[in-house]
Amino acid sequence: MIFPPEGIRLSSENFHAVGDVIRQSLNGGQSFRIRLEPWQEKRSLSQNNMFHGWMRQLSQYLIDHGRPYCSPEWCKEAMKSTFLGFEETEYIDVKSGARIVRERLKRTSTLKSGEMYMFMTQVHGWCLGIGCLLKISENSEYFQNMRKQVQ
Repeated sequence: MIFPPEGIRLSSENFHAVGDVIRQSLNGGQSFRIRLEPWQEKRSLSQNNMFHGWMRQLSQYLIDHGRPYCSPEWCKEAMKSTFLGFEETEYIDVKSGARIVRERLKRTSTLKSGEMYMFMTQVHGWCLGIGCLLKISENSEYFQNMRKQVQ
């Protein structure tokens, strides 16, 4: 069993197998940091596809309303900047070895499913506020999550 960098989903079904791997590693002299946190799935491809579709719709809406520079990519960056913000990332200059810390937009690929839902809800609300009605398919994961919130 190999543990990927993002961790593994520990359940009652794999508990003993994980314990065996850890025990073998401990017997081999290794030590570990263990952090338990509730399992949450990463944002899904369905969420990602819908978000990109929304950015195409928003782009067209903004272009139609006098903002010709609002490409889908521009819209995506603007929404991320507004609702997700920035994170510090460390780089090492390979020539000098200097440590450089820069801010960059958070990436949607690192969001958990619930975080992506909240982000999309903020984007959806902002778009409604400017009169841009984004399409939400009744069988989409986003629509299903919306329904769960009101039940």
